[in-house]
Amino acid sequence: QRSWIYRIIMPTYKLTYFNARARAEPTRFIFAQSGVPYEDKRIEFKDWPELKSNTPFGVLPVLEIDGKQLGGSIVIARYLGEEFGLAGSNAFENAEISAIADWISEYFTELVKVVFPEDEAKKAELLDKFVKEVIPKYFDILEKKVSPEGWLYGNKVTWVDFLFYTVITSVIPKYENALAIDKYPGLNKVKKNVESLPNIAKWIKERPETQF
Repeated sequence: QRSWIYRIIMPTYKLTYFNARARAEPTRFIFAQSGVPYEDKRIEFKDWPELKSNTPFGVLPVLEIDGKQLGGSIVIARYLGEEFGLAGSNAFENAEISAIADWISEYFTELVKVVFPEDEAKKAELLDKFVKEVIPKYFDILEKKVSPEGWLYGNKVTWVDFLFYTVITSVIPKYENALAIDKYPGLNKVKKNVESLPNIAKWIKERPETQF
């Protein structure tokens, strides 16, 4: 009954981000999987300074729900995941999912440090440390979280699976080999499970081509 009523009074959604996957892509995956319509507004970097002051925290992405703004990529993903049934069945399960998301977010912060330094020698040093120390620190724990069905939480897909997938695939191609997850069978299964979802496979095929 709730889903029938929800279709009648469904809010309007607008997601604003740059023309990139990165921090907005988990939310796009949630919309794709749920089949909920939304406006995918992509702005150019040159236009960002004049828009920045109109965002809740001066960063993107921002989700507008009937005109009300919500900021923070993880908060947005959690909100929509819980709204659209891509979450746990109670508050505690949702907190556990959020804890996994925080762990993945910390990993992404470390990854960004490797990708963007301009000095190539420094970048190579950071990448070596990243492969030897950072990936095992985060992925060894995530590997233990994977369920027998191949999801990061429980026996069905949740929004945190989309977060994980987009983090490990939204890297510049030259780093893909170093960041491969082949030696983590559980995480590799999560990746393949996400890619095999029909709505996600369709989105990946049809989405705009971007560098990262």
